[in-house]
Amino acid sequence: MPISRLVLLGAGGHASDVLGVVEALNERTPTFELVGLLDDRPLVDTARFAGRQVSLLGGLDRLVELDACWIAAVGWPATRRHIVDRALATGCPIATLVSPAADIGAGVDVGVGVVVMGSARLSPCSQVGDHALVSYLAGVGHDATIGSGTSVMPGAMVSGGVEVGAGVLVGSNATILEGIRVGDGATIGAGAVVLTNVAAGATVVGVPARPVARPIATPDDQR
Repeated sequence: MPISRLVLLGAGGHASDVLGVVEALNERTPTFELVGLLDDRPLVDTARFAGRQVSLLGGLDRLVELDACWIAAVGWPATRRHIVDRALATGCPIATLVSPAADIGAGVDVGVGVVVMGSARLSPCSQVGDHALVSYLAGVGHDATIGSGTSVMPGAMVSGGVEVGAGVLVGSNATILEGIRVGDGATIGAGAVVLTNVAAGATVVGVPARPVARPIATPDDQR
């Protein structure tokens, strides 16, 4: 099996997690030659990449020079969408990363540019749209749909038959009950339990989840 050259677009904490998926894949069967990281901002925390044979090579504009496929390695949906749009404009090939430690059911449809981390569960006939993230210990129920560019964060549970739109953040340990619809660009707060449909662009928090007037603040580095 040919080994593909791979660039991670992002150099924050989420890139470290994505690198872990690459390392797990290569441990089982050599699959990727990791070229390095690209990020328009400086590498803030070098310790998380120490000893992992990867370095920051420069900004995103260097992608076209590197003769490699790419994966978006930023967890925040809005920031990832911006990075994906820039990378798509280059015409460079796109990687898809599914950890060998993920549990993938029958009939699952995984789009291009998706990252599925270890101990995630994709139940039968679920769908994950292009450039989405299903993080470690997260679950996507049977026949559920995850929209493009959406992040299902660690420990979150999307129940059967749920429809999650594009660019949604499903916070850590949140639960969306069966048959719910979540509109594009919505934010589900960490630990929230969603019992009713969520409008596009809305932010909901709490148990049961209720809308809040102000969006949840993004991380300082939005990575």
